[in-house]
Amino acid sequence: MAPNSRIKRLTPPKDMKDRKNNKPAVSQPDVLLRDQIELRAYHIWLAGGGGHGNDLQHWLQAEKEIVTHPSAEIADPRKS
Repeated sequence: MAPNSRIKRLTPPKDMKDRKNNKPAVSQPDVLLRDQIELRAYHIWLAGGGGHGNDLQHWLQAEKEIVTHPSAEIADPRKS
């Protein structure tokens, strides 16, 4: 028996071969919102000293700030 003969090769369905893009659609506003949240979370992380272990809290705080104040400019805490 060959070394890898028991490994089943996974192949995509035949109709998948014709598809060019198998990624989910992402709208431009979604990308912009994610970028804003990511940048704000980064600023919160910097303001907190840049330590490890609070990434989820930083993301959720940033998300809350961006979603509740979408048109307000949120200042970079390093520039205060």
